[in-house]
Amino acid sequence: MILCSWTAPSAASSPALYAQITPAVIAAMEPTLVLTPPRYDTRLTYLNAFRERLDEVVARDYMAGLAVAVIDQGELVMVYTGGEVAVGSGDPVTDRTLFRAASVSKGMTGTLMALLEHEGRLSLNESVPRELLPLPHGRSATATQILAQRTGLVPHALDRQMESGVALYDLRNRFRTQRAVCRPGTCYSYQNVTFTSLETLGAQAAGLPFEQAMRAWMFERVGMPDATIGVDDLITAESWARPHRRRERVGGLPVAGDPESAYDTTVSAAGVNVSLRDMIAYAQAHLGISGRLPQAVIQRVHASQGDTPEQTRRLYRLSERINSTGYGLGWRTYDWNGRQLLTHSGYLSGYGAQIYLEPATGFAYVGLWNADGDAPWWLFPTLMDLRTGDGPGDWIDQLDE
Repeated sequence: MILCSWTAPSAASSPALYAQITPAVIAAMEPTLVLTPPRYDTRLTYLNAFRERLDEVVARDYMAGLAVAVIDQGELVMVYTGGEVAVGSGDPVTDRTLFRAASVSKGMTGTLMALLEHEGRLSLNESVPRELLPLPHGRSATATQILAQRTGLVPHALDRQMESGVALYDLRNRFRTQRAVCRPGTCYSYQNVTFTSLETLGAQAAGLPFEQAMRAWMFERVGMPDATIGVDDLITAESWARPHRRRERVGGLPVAGDPESAYDTTVSAAGVNVSLRDMIAYAQAHLGISGRLPQAVIQRVHASQGDTPEQTRRLYRLSERINSTGYGLGWRTYDWNGRQLLTHSGYLSGYGAQIYLEPATGFAYVGLWNADGDAPWWLFPTLMDLRTGDGPGDWIDQLDE
């Protein structure tokens, strides 16, 4: 197995340096990551080509920083960081730099709730009190249905009102007047604001405010030393990535903007901040490598609660790879040419985040970046083509940027 750490060039850095992580370096790292000494493995030659694609992406003028890791056969085989926390800052992205996880937070909320259920503190199959989520027609939904995006509401219900600053209490009262597209549990309909009903439920079960419950029950158990919640904790970190937006330009180049987002009010749906090191630990826990999550919790969270044909249709560029999609407890499920993948992506203006797992082979990909460009989103299909031989890995080449 090749275990390497790469630093890609940025506008303010010297040419990239590629250094193998030695056993001594591994021994000095915090024990939150499951690492093994490097050894050569011919199965991993695809990483050399993938590294070149990472260099290409991080060099694009709309990019600021990028952090990526790959796990294969249960072992961490690549850690890549490139660019800067803000263009021109001279501060490089590291594996400890905080990015916004955005909707990847949903799977973390699902993990927290499944842990609380595993400890007998709540049942995810019981209806959530209507004062927390008053659905139209007098209906109610279970926590499982909320986590699995099966509340029956019109997609993205009340997102625009939340983005315009309507208070959470008022938003909850408006659910009863929203349009329903099906009965709870009978169809997929992606939501953000509905997740906030789980915050009260989770806090009551844990006996802690929701943010503290997330830290104690999720971050600490999984081994995520840098993870925080909300913009206030983000901007006080020693290293944090500034949002990099193409629409905010000076002299033709994007500039770093304000990281605050309306989605900070939906902590459970989009409020977590993570470093690459956190995401590696999160992936290892969900692959069962680190032993930090009970297998029953992993299975509970990953199990699809139903197909998501709308999502499958939206992935039109990947139609030759993805046969079907589903949704578990904050996790998407993909049939990728017969390979069963678990995934979720997250986007907030100026940020992107992704995680993909293939539990059967102990494989994971995690990516974090601060940019609004398209290229980072196509790194995973590129990696899969290079790894499996299913295609030429030219997804990034097809972009018009």
